[in-house]
Amino acid sequence: MDAQGYISVEEVRQALRQIYLSDAESNLQNALLNSLSDELKPVDEKGRWKPSQLPVLTVVLLCALVGVFIYFSIGGR
Repeated sequence: MDAQGYISVEEVRQALRQIYLSDAESNLQNALLNSLSDELKPVDEKGRWKPSQLPVLTVVLLCALVGVFIYFSIGGR
């Protein structure tokens, strides 16, 4: 800050970088993990990320459907 009380452009950039680094919604990875995490307990007892049951069940069901499709289209002959 200079003698007249004005803030330089570089100081504003540094302040904005600090704000955006601490914001969880501006980070794509954190926002995705928050949207896929369990609503009641997003972190388990050991401090690890706990996914929601709906995306896990959807992925398992999709893998099963793809496996059945591949079995009957390629392996069933």
